[in-house]
Amino acid sequence: MRKLTYLVFCMSLLMACSKEEGPGGTSSIQGTIMSADHEYARPEITEVFFTNGLEVEHGEYWILNNPVGYDQYYVFYDNPTWISEADPGLSGRTGIRVSFDYSDSNEEIAQATYDSLMQVASVDFSMELNVDVIRITNLNAGSCTDADEVTTPFEFNVIQDGRNATLESEVPAVDEKVFLIYGDNQVHSETSRTGGQGGYQFTNLRKGNYTLYVMSKDTTAGTGLIQLSETVTISENKEEVEVPSISILD
Repeated sequence: MRKLTYLVFCMSLLMACSKEEGPGGTSSIQGTIMSADHEYARPEITEVFFTNGLEVEHGEYWILNNPVGYDQYYVFYDNPTWISEADPGLSGRTGIRVSFDYSDSNEEIAQATYDSLMQVASVDFSMELNVDVIRITNLNAGSCTDADEVTTPFEFNVIQDGRNATLESEVPAVDEKVFLIYGDNQVHSETSRTGGQGGYQFTNLRKGNYTLYVMSKDTTAGTGLIQLSETVTISENKEEVEVPSISILD
């Protein structure tokens, strides 16, 4: 019986001296999480439906646009049997010549246009040809003016408008999870949720080092989440540590 009592005493002593940090103390950590709605930029996607050569006139053209700051284009149709110049020579735009004949089918007009686009504009657009339809996706995400048929008989359909990245004003993050890690642990030991004003609190903490973190949208990778963290130290009993406000993106 004496041996058992002595063993229990020694184990209790070891547990009491193993670490300073952790729950069961008298101090607290508190702070605020702010949140802002964020939308990723996205590219414009356009489909062009082509007719046969009989419906196309020598010198007709359509325009293809990028976001501001990138090259802008126009696509014109040149029938070699005509002597007159087909190129309208639009200032500030790169011209893309498509050679055609009035006997060309709608598929041949689409193929010729696709080939010319790939030769000149593949640095700014990806193209998919499906029979007589070309789907054009801007490689440069952002808002831009829609493509326009101008003088051609082709049909244009914008299936996704380009959009710039947007960031709304910050507001308190409500019901957001906050994670707390003790010392050198690799996983969190406690969680808290923010209240109506974005505030959170961890209580009953002992002296030691703590890391707390929240999850935020990752704007650098385009998708997914990243971890935003703050490291604090409790050095006294009954200490109230105020963590700097953390801003996250939703």
